[in-house]
Amino acid sequence: MDNGLNTWQISGFSNRGKTTLIEGILRKSKKRGLSIATIKHHGHGKKLAALDTGKDSWKHRQAGAVGSAVLAAETLQIQISKPTEWQLEDLLPLYEQADLDVILLEGYKNKTYPKLVLLKEEADLVLLSELTNIQAVVVWEKNLSGQIEDKPVFFINDVDEISEWLFKQWGV
Repeated sequence: MDNGLNTWQISGFSNRGKTTLIEGILRKSKKRGLSIATIKHHGHGKKLAALDTGKDSWKHRQAGAVGSAVLAAETLQIQISKPTEWQLEDLLPLYEQADLDVILLEGYKNKTYPKLVLLKEEADLVLLSELTNIQAVVVWEKNLSGQIEDKPVFFINDVDEISEWLFKQWGV
């Protein structure tokens, strides 16, 4: 699954700290001058709330447009509906248009990009046998780290250490 972009996943079950970890990595990346975009998997079956409710682009969709986009200087906001479910691979070509160093995916557990897996409790260990291309594991509990033998293990609060390890993996 090579899209030509340095794409990494932050995966784990719900409420395991994925968003918080990504926020920390992004803050560290920004200090380094890296250009990183994110894509979050919204797998809860709910419709997404419009980013622009009441604005012209929203009014266009309410009047029947299947999609609308707003361009403002260096910013693009786009919302498009289609009759089939959107796939991650539908979005990646758009990201190729930006000058990015890395794409971070939140979730998408079953994709095969290199990933960090977050484990909060013992029941989460099942992910180590179910997921592919795990490069490192981030744990909440010290007792979980002793059950991981063949991967680097980080603790959830060690954002500096996790970020530095990622920067080396990304070659930046």
